[in-house]
Amino acid sequence: MTSATINGNERLRAAMVAANVTIEGLADHLGIDPKSVDRWLNTDRTPHARNAEAAAKYLRADAYHLWPRLGERHRSTPTAQDEVVACYPMRSTVPYGLWRSTLAGAETVIDLAVSNLLFLADAVWDLPTLLADKASAGVPVRIVTPEDPAGPVTGLGDVFPSLLTVPGLRLSTHPGLRADVMRADDDLLVTTPIDGLTPALAPVLHLRRLGPAPMTGGYLATLDHLFATAAPVRPVSHLRAVAA
Repeated sequence: MTSATINGNERLRAAMVAANVTIEGLADHLGIDPKSVDRWLNTDRTPHARNAEAAAKYLRADAYHLWPRLGERHRSTPTAQDEVVACYPMRSTVPYGLWRSTLAGAETVIDLAVSNLLFLADAVWDLPTLLADKASAGVPVRIVTPEDPAGPVTGLGDVFPSLLTVPGLRLSTHPGLRADVMRADDDLLVTTPIDGLTPALAPVLHLRRLGPAPMTGGYLATLDHLFATAAPVRPVSHLRAVAA
């Protein structure tokens, strides 16, 4: 019997106490059985890389500190499948609060490549305030929208006019934007367009970057390309006419 079996995972226990997270709370966040978390705590059991990374992020800790043997596992190098948190057949099946909670949890970066502005306005009801708060807290926020949006909406200023004047937000347009990609730190919500289907019927992937990012790496590179080649949006100055 190892000392880990006798004492359990004290690093994990300390991280959960510091974050005020219970066994049930961590299990619920990860979508797993509480018995699995209990085994992590009280034995030398090392979780799968995806669960380890997700748990560490939730506890604001380092996965390899919590589980030093994580790198010794046969599948310690993440595969593309490991980065898929969930796959939804269409936008309406995505848990409604996931859009906002993903953005609200961001601490290092927020990127929004948004082709469907009306949907985002409905999904995140307080988006301007949320993004303004993030920007004021030092989180870089980048938003790119289509250069020539389809339908009655003509641009970012029509749906979120207050975003045009928020300090710290980088706003831009791009002629080649089609997909909706929302990035908050290592989490991405990606709407994948399908020819012949409206965006509302397109599948949505919830991805979480792990290690070398075999799956999310392509989307992250796409975001960087979009922002590097996009045209900045500048607020329009409205001049008041003065009678001679």
